[in-house]
Amino acid sequence: MNEDIPVYVQLGGEEAEWKMSVEGEGPWRLRLESPDGVESTANGDNVFEALRSIRAELAPKGVTICCNGARVDVRPSGLSKSHGGWMVYILHMRLPSTTRDLVPTFGRCPARLVGSVEEQDAYWERHLKNRRNWINYINPAWWIYFFLGFWAKPRKRQW
Repeated sequence: MNEDIPVYVQLGGEEAEWKMSVEGEGPWRLRLESPDGVESTANGDNVFEALRSIRAELAPKGVTICCNGARVDVRPSGLSKSHGGWMVYILHMRLPSTTRDLVPTFGRCPARLVGSVEEQDAYWERHLKNRRNWINYINPAWWIYFFLGFWAKPRKRQW
């Protein structure tokens, strides 16, 4: 599979459209290209992990990729990872993630929601700790959100 996806990048306070090339079926290869040439490449078991590698490489250069996979509060499910990591869940601290929280990994997102790979990992650890809290299971709002969320449709692809 070879696909070119437009992604928005913030560099020096300015937002520009670059191109993300995705190659492969099983280890995935991402190549981020600016109008000036290739900026970064990475390989991964899924596109989410490869995107994290590119973000970590470009962070010291001040390049921020403005896509859902770079948000602090997202993570793919195990099933999504096994199918390439093309969709990620928006995680909530007090509510379960449902199909209405599914967004495309390379879908455009505002720069204010994007963080570093370390911030994403820290949020994930807090989310896991919060998810294990027994109070969630006796909270009626949690159960209502959980059951009603399954009737929702996932958000449309933005690329």
